Amino acid sequence: MVAGKVKKPGKRGRKPAKIDLKAKLERSRQSARECRARKKLRYQYLEELVSSKERAICALREELEMVRFDVPRF
Repeated sequence: MVAGKVKKPGKRGRKPAKIDLKAKLERSRQSARECRARKKLRYQYLEELVSSKERAICALREELEMVRFDVPRF
């Protein structure tokens, strides 16, 4: 009770503006397209990263084999 008035329970804040359904759907579609594009770029980056690591591993294995055969054994 504030200043002799009884407040009715209700929702706080602003009421959401009425949004055009078509505009909302178009924004959702655009967001989905952008999400798929980001996902595609992320997977391309990860694939490139994996292939570069695999190349580095192969090069190190070859170097290890060269060192194994070059070292005299006692």
